[in-house]
Formats: sequence, structure tokens, C-alpha cells
Amino acid sequence: MSRQLVITADDLGVDPATNSTIVELLAHGLVSASTLITVAPAATDAVQRVRAAGVPEPRLHVTLTSARELGPWCPHSDDVPSLTDRHGAFPVSAAMAEWRAAPAEVYREMAAQLAWMHRTGLCPTVLDSHSGSLYGMRGRSLARTAVDFCADHGLAMRLPRRLHPVLVSAVPLLRSRHLAAVARADALGVRLPATMIGAWLPGRMLRGYGHMRDGVLRQLRALPEGTSELVVHPAPEHGARLLVGPEGRKRVWELRLLNDPVLARTLVEEDIRVVPTW
Repeated sequence: MSRQLVITADDLGVDPATNSTIVELLAHGLVSASTLITVAPAATDAVQRVRAAGVPEPRLHVTLTSARELGPWCPHSDDVPSLTDRHGAFPVSAAMAEWRAAPAEVYREMAAQLAWMHRTGLCPTVLDSHSGSLYGMRGRSLARTAVDFCADHGLAMRLPRRLHPVLVSAVPLLRSRHLAAVARADALGVRLPATMIGAWLPGRMLRGYGHMRDGVLRQLRALPEGTSELVVHPAPEHGARLLVGPEGRKRVWELRLLNDPVLARTLVEEDIRVVPTW
């Protein structure tokens, strides 16, 4: 076996500037995949840019939360009270979303978000989770519902076979939930990546760009055999200003990382081949 890597830019749809940046990264081969938030305000703009540029189609970034700095986001489904607040919007808190969500309503909203992409002519082949709200990192796990949905719709899923130690230590119950979800995915034939890497530390804990880059490079060198995924959230200065200071700055650094020759050189030195999916 060999080591392969999907480099994914998350969060198409957040704003036009971020859309433009991610499409340009795809066009230049600096990322090999992207994800789309269908409930975000610039989702239609993202679809138009993807179509115009002829770049690979985005995956479905299932979203059950609103973005604190970007205003409320609402579900595509009607009558999903466990997913919304009294104003009909997703909650900002991922923990609240996980604890309150009824699995049947989550399934229905995932179907509605997938249908939205289909209506635009997009045919995603992979599903993943915005803010990790399907995985039970802060509340009740919805991973079984997501795995079943993927099996029903012929989708692969961002559910790494191997969890990063930081996640396991931070959420003790996550290991058992994760193992159960992976076992179910295998039983149902849902394709999974070997592992998932990224800039895990929140922006406020990063000492600088070099600190962030070194952390990602260490994970790259430790990749197991098979196909893994590097997840990034690149944004230009304009798009990053929409977020809280440290987190916005981190997204600018993630964009810088993708253009950094040290990243490209490490991929070559480690004999890691970049691919579009697992």
C-alpha cells in the first residue's frame, strides 16, 4: 500500500471572497477537494463559481449550527423543531445542536441539504460535518444516523478510522462512539478515510504561523498507509475579518500554508500522493 492524501478546503458558501479563494485553490491544484455549506448565505454564489471555473464539485458539508459572527442560518427542511431555536434558525452552540437533535429530523435535514445540491446540478459523493456536530464531540452522537444516511445514498463519509489523540483525550466517550460508527460503516459498505489531520489548535493557542505549520507537517510525516485527509479552512483577509480575531487570523495562515513550498516539499519527501477522494 501507499500513502495518499485528500487536501480539503472546507466552508464554500460562507462568503463570496472565501468562495473565490477556494475555487482558485482548486484550479491551481493546491487543494484536491472542497465542501459546501448549503444553508450559508453565499452557497449559490459558490455553485456558480465552481461551474464557471470547471473545478471539481464540492462535497456536502452537513450543517446543523449557525455561525456566531455571520448571522443565523436556517434549515432547508420544514418542521424540524429539535434542530432550531424559537426563531427557526440553527443554534450557534454545537453542543446544544447535538443534545437536542432528533435523529429522524437530522436525517430529514441531511436529505434536504443533499437535495438542494442536486437541484443545482451538483452530485456530491462524500458527506462530512460542519463543526463536527454529527460526531458527538460535545453531546449525543449522531454518527449512526449519518452513516445510515450515507449507506442509503451511496456516499462516502468523513469519519476517520483513526482518531487524533487530542480528540480522544478531550472527549473520553468519543472512542467508544467512534469505534461503533466505524464498525457500522464497514458493515454497510460506507467508505472512510484512514485518518484526518489539520491545524487542531484554536487560533488563540497558536503562537504564530510557524507553530501551526509545524503541527500539520508533523502529522503529515506520521500518516498511516491508505488514504487520509488534511482539512483546512482557508480564507483571504477580507473573509477572515468576518470571524473573531484569532480564528480569522488562523484561516489566513491556513491559506498561506497551502501556498507554502515547505508543504509541497514535505509531500514529495514523504512520498504522499494527493488524490481527490478516498
